[in-house]
Amino acid sequence: MAERRGLRAAFLLSFVTAAFLVIAWRFWDLQIVHGAEYRSMASADQFRKIPLPAPRGKIVTADGVAVATSRPAWTLYYLSQGQTMPTPEVRRLAGYLGMSPKVMAGQINQQLKTQANYVPIEVDPSLTPKQMTAIEENINQLPNLRLQPTAIRSYPFGSVMGNILGFLNAQTPTTDVGVYGLEQEYNRYLTGTSGGEYAEVNRQGQLVKLFGHAVPVPGDTVHLTINWRLENTAYQALGYVMHAMRHANPALTAYAPQANQGGVIALNPNNGDVLAIASLPTYNPNKLLPNSPSRTSYYDKLIKEPTDPFAIVPINWPFPPGSTFKPIMAVAALASHVVTATTRIFDPGYFPKIPTFHSWEYPLSFGWLNIEQAIGLSDDTFFYTLGYNMGIQTMDHWMKQFMLQKPTGIDLPYATTNVLPTPKLLEQTQHAPWTPGQNLNTVIGQGLDNFTMVSLARADSAIANGGTLYQPHLVSEITTPQGKVVKTFKPVVQGKIHLPASIWHTVHVGMEMSAQSSDIANTGTSGTGYGALAGFPIPLASKTGTAQVNGKQNNAVFLTYGPMPHPKIIILVYVKAGNWGADSGFVARAIYDQYFKVKDPSAKPLFDRTYGRNFAWPFGYTAKKSLTP
Repeated sequence: MAERRGLRAAFLLSFVTAAFLVIAWRFWDLQIVHGAEYRSMASADQFRKIPLPAPRGKIVTADGVAVATSRPAWTLYYLSQGQTMPTPEVRRLAGYLGMSPKVMAGQINQQLKTQANYVPIEVDPSLTPKQMTAIEENINQLPNLRLQPTAIRSYPFGSVMGNILGFLNAQTPTTDVGVYGLEQEYNRYLTGTSGGEYAEVNRQGQLVKLFGHAVPVPGDTVHLTINWRLENTAYQALGYVMHAMRHANPALTAYAPQANQGGVIALNPNNGDVLAIASLPTYNPNKLLPNSPSRTSYYDKLIKEPTDPFAIVPINWPFPPGSTFKPIMAVAALASHVVTATTRIFDPGYFPKIPTFHSWEYPLSFGWLNIEQAIGLSDDTFFYTLGYNMGIQTMDHWMKQFMLQKPTGIDLPYATTNVLPTPKLLEQTQHAPWTPGQNLNTVIGQGLDNFTMVSLARADSAIANGGTLYQPHLVSEITTPQGKVVKTFKPVVQGKIHLPASIWHTVHVGMEMSAQSSDIANTGTSGTGYGALAGFPIPLASKTGTAQVNGKQNNAVFLTYGPMPHPKIIILVYVKAGNWGADSGFVARAIYDQYFKVKDPSAKPLFDRTYGRNFAWPFGYTAKKSLTP
């Protein structure tokens, strides 16, 4: 018996020891091996971080004007606990906010489907003072409401520069993402770091209490190369000139009733800085803010417009440049030794080898001309001769030297890249063989010539500066909200055209004749740009373009730079269906007024004579003019 009791005791001791070993091993596994993991999981069952949105970074012009910023606001939240707001409370709150109870309930329920129980439901992102007062006075009847100070995106100048800036979409309940324009291009810098409040929740995910918070960090500041005075003038002048075209005396060539779309780009030709860029029609990004009650209806209205307001004309719309293409072709002809600065070609009013090709802008004969005079008069017959003698291979070679087939790299999304005119392209698009007549169309910026404004501006900048192709860019640097530099954008040279200075000089002289001469080659005819720039006190160069499209309408194009002989600004203006290239030059003149700080008393009579009406000229420089909204 004693032996049996000893065995039983030994067995029990072994069993108990083994059990304790298992428990000890399990305890060691829980506390030591996976302790941190399980403690984190336990904490996660009790605590949550409720994100607080960060203010988006500012976008500021070179002269210190904030064109995109944030304004303080109060956001109203409903602490739902996963439950729909009771109907009586919905009705009461909807009355205070001026909303439909059905719409409000729908918005709350939609968020309840996608958000955790403990996450507050956003009811209104930006309360008015009147709404705040009504809610605070009746807060006892509206349990589980919460007011939170927030920052709302604001565009102080509304639709001016709207499509260049872009707008925002809600990516998460606390994070917006840029759509189009600079908001999209620099989204990763503009997006701040959201803060948050820490919430205790129960195992059902319901909020128990709030405590502690992390402060949101605003996004970085994007500094533009754009000058606000020039930018605002570009938009206002483009709209004003298109209005004048639509309301001009119908008996005049300036009358263009369908002139309702256009663009402007102004660059520093010596480094690629975009000084101004405008596109009409445009939109007001304030009306497209996430959760804005009018957002859907406004967006639907915009997408139904026949002229796409979301497009940025200078980067998205290739078009025939017309005679503004002639300076590039003049460089090509001089560099290819097809013509020299002293070569004279006789203009009988048509091209003798293909008589159906007449001088388009001036059908009369100009007689003997050199290339400088031909540029100033925009003489088609002279350039027909150049195109005929060069042929498409030579012209294409020089188009490639000017990088017209290469992306500009401008820092805006969805920029279009050009396709050069070639016999292959003609075959693909029109199923037709290349003929000598195609060479004639190409050299005057017609036919298959289709280029974006920004690509032309880059190419023409190389003419202005003597051969350097700079990448156009809108941003100079990015800084933290405290001013620490995050990134600096230096000029980028994309290409060089190595030619004798005499070639650039010859083209400059021709373009100066266009802008400044009242009588070229004793023909009794002024330069084509003179009608818009006459009387301006700073020496300028210009080239006009009246580009025919499908034989139905004429687009107005105007190229200019100055001061001569060392240009610091180049401007390209385009008005779809604007009829006559020189008339769009008044947009450039308005920008020049601001750039050179000219009061410009001679502009109004010239403008009135062009359009046949008594118009104002509101663009002369005023030193005290406010730069803030």
